[in-house]
Amino acid sequence: MSRPVESLPRPQAPEALRTLLRAGLAEFIARSLGPDEPLSALVLDERSDLGARLPWAVQRDLALRAWPPRHGALARLVEEFGLDLPQGFLLALAGESEASHPVTLAVAELQAPGDSARPTVHLAVALLRALFGAEVIDVPKLCAGPLLRYQVLELEGDGPLPLQQLRISPALWSVLTESAVDWPQGRMLTTERAPLLASAAREQAARLAAVIRGGAATGLVLRGAPGSGRSQLAALIGAELGRRPLQIADTLWLEQPAFRLASRVAGWLPVLSPRVGPGEAWQGRVEPGVPLVVLLGRDGTVEGEGWLELELPLPTLAERRRFWRECLPSGLADECAGALLSGPAIARVAASAKLQAAQAGIEVGPEHLLRARRELGAASLRLLAQPLESTVGKDALVVPEAVQSALEALIARVHQREAVWKGLGQTLAATRTPGVRALFVGESGTGKTLAASYVATALAAPLYRVDLAAVMNKYIGESEKNLAALLDQAAACDAALLFDEADALFGRRSDGKDTGERYANMLTNFLLSRIETHPGLVILTSNSRERIDGAFNRRLDAVIEFPLPRFAERLALWHSHFGARAPDADVCRHLASHCDLAGGQIRNVVLHAAVATTAQGPIPVPALLAALRKEYDKLGRGLPARLERLGA
Repeated sequence: MSRPVESLPRPQAPEALRTLLRAGLAEFIARSLGPDEPLSALVLDERSDLGARLPWAVQRDLALRAWPPRHGALARLVEEFGLDLPQGFLLALAGESEASHPVTLAVAELQAPGDSARPTVHLAVALLRALFGAEVIDVPKLCAGPLLRYQVLELEGDGPLPLQQLRISPALWSVLTESAVDWPQGRMLTTERAPLLASAAREQAARLAAVIRGGAATGLVLRGAPGSGRSQLAALIGAELGRRPLQIADTLWLEQPAFRLASRVAGWLPVLSPRVGPGEAWQGRVEPGVPLVVLLGRDGTVEGEGWLELELPLPTLAERRRFWRECLPSGLADECAGALLSGPAIARVAASAKLQAAQAGIEVGPEHLLRARRELGAASLRLLAQPLESTVGKDALVVPEAVQSALEALIARVHQREAVWKGLGQTLAATRTPGVRALFVGESGTGKTLAASYVATALAAPLYRVDLAAVMNKYIGESEKNLAALLDQAAACDAALLFDEADALFGRRSDGKDTGERYANMLTNFLLSRIETHPGLVILTSNSRERIDGAFNRRLDAVIEFPLPRFAERLALWHSHFGARAPDADVCRHLASHCDLAGGQIRNVVLHAAVATTAQGPIPVPALLAALRKEYDKLGRGLPARLERLGA
């Protein structure tokens, strides 16, 4: 015995709408093509429950009583646009034509001999008139209805209006029917890694969410370096708002009305990462009822009013030490805590270092951590800079004692870049920045680049030499974008940056009489302001201090002069380069006394002489003399007479 209609279990709204659509199509097919038309059974085949077999009039009346739906994305859409049941049926017709093969076949058959598998406006009008008695519905009124007016549905085709097809984004229909919880090319963010955020950032989440919930803010701009935890903070704010944070390309937000609508009805918090350069503004689109989170670096802004803004703070020294200790042995962790890394970056570096150590079958050591830090930003940094991977100890660096002392002071300055400000006066604190800027000045070959590697080795920090050819771009504004990206990525992994031959970027500004000069001045101005706030170590090298713009000279924390080596340094350089293949002591002293070459040129001489000598053992004097002649020829000079006597 069948149960009364009222006692039948009531399906969820999306499923009920699907069932109603199939029943309606079966009824329309039976009326149009005959009751024995097999297509009618095909449409109903997937829905063989008792409710789907009820007479159409009964199903329609039951659906009218249950309308509108009360929960979910579909319910919010119906409420926002005031959709009635016939409009809900029309929505399901377009949606199931994208998702259900039987419905697609039925629609195609009803429109034969046409070749459209999507419902035309004419078919939609005919269905609504036949099934709901909506005699007042016609083509113009259907097209002026809320589904098309608010771009829930779109018209496709360029023929007459009755023959144009109704289409809905399959992704939007999946959201409305709860078949999907996200969007293609999007990524749902979780709060799983939120404990790695600085406590100051976590405390901000609830306050920011309260302001957004109150409707006083359009959205939120989160600033920080790549990998600094901006996405994790966005996820925390989403949790406070009761919205699911979905990270997606800003172009999809701007270009896909269906995604903006899905965000409204599904209760998402879109998280966007537009590429905005210095002096540029992202011209975002605001959707009523949908707050946005925009992730930016230190440059650029968002156009419009009502935006909150927060620059993500780094963890304190104590927090960083705790994060490292959760990942590494305490002794090693304490050595790493001085690096200005975010919590998520610390977790990635530690995981990579442990993986390298496990692969080698040894305990994690400083070398694994340095390699892991170098890999942290490698994908982006290598586009604009080259890593200098040499490990340079104190024994490998031969410089005068005054230069060595200045380098040690620079290393100490970087080590104390956070602690040094404690207890100092308010005037000094107002200019506080953790960044350190140094200029190495000296002729070519005096050891400036080697000294930069020595400083980075002492700091256990990755060192990147800026590739000016990759940074500079002929299009106005692109060089600034490249430099901004470079500095952001370097900050993310606390890498030291080396601007070799820095005159090209930091040279003296001119009067700006022509376009090229004005552009060069603009680039220098940008660098002056940007480098001043950069949190990491920046080393410039130049042959002359006078070539560097005076405004930048005033912002330097250290200027170290690298003089040409004197006898003592030259002797040490020859021994340092010869190593176990050094000739006798008299030859070395003779070279140091009469060969006025810098360290870089001494390197070339020893290398060329070693290549020319196949036998191991001390490098013979004739090979040295031949290499010396080549090096002096490169300098446009002849070999000094006293060196000629070396072979006598």
